[in-house]
Amino acid sequence: MNRLVPFLLLALACLSSLPARSQELVLTLSTREVAITSTYTGADVTAFGFIERDVRSVTRAAPFEIIATVQGPVGDIVVHKKGQLGPIWLTAARERFARIPTYFALLSARPVGEMVTDETAQRLKLSLTDYLPPLDTLPVPEQAEQAEFRQALLRLRQEEGALVIDPKAITMVRPNLFTARVNVPGKAPVGLYVINVSVVSEGVVLRTSQTGFVVRKVGFDAAVADAAKNRAPLYALATVLVAVLLGWVANFAFRRD
Repeated sequence: MNRLVPFLLLALACLSSLPARSQELVLTLSTREVAITSTYTGADVTAFGFIERDVRSVTRAAPFEIIATVQGPVGDIVVHKKGQLGPIWLTAARERFARIPTYFALLSARPVGEMVTDETAQRLKLSLTDYLPPLDTLPVPEQAEQAEFRQALLRLRQEEGALVIDPKAITMVRPNLFTARVNVPGKAPVGLYVINVSVVSEGVVLRTSQTGFVVRKVGFDAAVADAAKNRAPLYALATVLVAVLLGWVANFAFRRD
């Protein structure tokens, strides 16, 4: 991929010689597919962007800044709260967060709080909790416990590498040309990953564009996963036969005459 980067940058830079018709945000990716194999430990996907200025608008003195979010496939996540009963730790309570991104990344060149207001950040959904109902819509007695569960959700997702906040992931190569580095962890769930990129200047969002890539299993691992999901009876039969065969081979190899 390293040899591909200069060509992509050159292609995007050539766009600057075109006459500007309207302010546009052009995006391309270093790859559209991340393949998970038996040796997969993670991957990097780089987004390249070019900002075409609008000649009809007032030129801003402040430079362009970029904020990007990456959302993985949605799913349900359960957070457990442990309680101690004598010497034993048990699940005292649990909270299910339904249909939220199982992977979420916030990428920028500096802390987002210095770039936009809290209201703008909430509108752009720059936090994983923005995909949950507002706390003030819940009954007052439940709000404190729900806030505790949400903090635990953020902490646990960060520890697992499924929640990334990187204020150095975006590099402005030129005032209107940038790159954004997306780290896909080794335990990344398969599915579609959507990248939303916003151009910001003086706290104002000028443009937002979207692109994405797919994470999927390939090779033998993909065949096994497909069989377990879509051909369960055949998969179960094959598993039993393999277990019997291995048992017979072990018995034959280590038996005493």
